[in-house]
Amino acid sequence: MPEGTAAPPIAAFIYDRCSTLATAALDERIERCRGYAVERGWVIAGEWVDRADHALTNWPRPRWDGMTYAMRRRTAARAVCLVDSWDRISRDRDGSAVLRRAVHQAGGYCVTTAGEDDLGLGHGRITVTAPPTPRRRP
Repeated sequence: MPEGTAAPPIAAFIYDRCSTLATAALDERIERCRGYAVERGWVIAGEWVDRADHALTNWPRPRWDGMTYAMRRRTAARAVCLVDSWDRISRDRDGSAVLRRAVHQAGGYCVTTAGEDDLGLGHGRITVTAPPTPRRRP
């Protein structure tokens, strides 16, 4: 990047899920995500919330799929999926890894408002890696 040129801002894709009709807790989590993004100078690319039954399972997650689609189509150089906590993605470790892998495949990474991320070893709760290749029997 030429000297004096500012790095392009990070695009924050805010995500949450909510299975209940009461939205006070959801609204608070989304507001924390917005504040976190603004404090860092990130551009909010949008907000995606899976609701009702879609919030209770790992598949299907139509809003998550819509978010990763938008990430692939973005014009910003870098993108993050911003969540209030890892549980907002999934409470299931394997399900969370699969969902976060979709974000990595879209060219982004996941961040929590606690400052955790899943960029690699020592960062965040789970390192997202490719599944092992099955071994063939001779």
